[in-house]
Amino acid sequence: MKESAETRFFLGTKKGFYALVIITAFMLLNNILATTLFAQAIQATAAGAGAGPAVVDVGSGLNYGPKTTLKPMPLAQDEQPTFQGFRTRVKALPTISELAIAPSSSDLVQDLVNNIIPTGVPWYSDEAGGVTFDDPIYAQQTWGPYEETIQLSGEDEQRWSTIVNSFTCDYCCGSPQQPTIITRCGCAHAKAARGMAKWFIQNHGDEFSDEEIYGEMARWYALWYPGPTVKRLAEEITGTLS
Repeated sequence: MKESAETRFFLGTKKGFYALVIITAFMLLNNILATTLFAQAIQATAAGAGAGPAVVDVGSGLNYGPKTTLKPMPLAQDEQPTFQGFRTRVKALPTISELAIAPSSSDLVQDLVNNIIPTGVPWYSDEAGGVTFDDPIYAQQTWGPYEETIQLSGEDEQRWSTIVNSFTCDYCCGSPQQPTIITRCGCAHAKAARGMAKWFIQNHGDEFSDEEIYGEMARWYALWYPGPTVKRLAEEITGTLS
């Protein structure tokens, strides 16, 4: 394959090599800053997320409700984790779908299962290809292709990039100590989340904020990883690792 002049410059000269290093470092720094800033935005709005009747205060400054869920997020600047060595912290997030909140069972784990793991049919089901919380595999297979079939541009593309480059996988391809940003995760659920973000921006971007889209992705992630999600939330709420 014939090399371009730009390729020969980058690979064949010291100046080109140093320029490539600087560009790569800048791209990494930009991703880190985007993640931190988005986490700070969530931190600023989380306190009021889901405010209203039926909101359940579970302690540790966290609550869930009909349109509020919980998910680990990257630490904001100067924010400390609940557990030493963790690089995410659970936060309340506004959502797009609305769930009925089950009465307290006096058992934290059961209440999280009842109210964080979604069931039923979201209002956008038909429009989004028939996705339903009651069929997580079909939903995952439906959301995923939207990443390729939906083409965004301009501010919409930037919105999408900010959201997905701040959304972590803490279970499959990552951990609380080493969370993986879903743009660097090859699992089908990460692809589905990326496609979902594109779909909401294209079809309802004027109606919902980045935080709400992020929260809806979190709601689906809880469905796809119910056991690890409930375990992580319960640990954060109680302040005790199991």
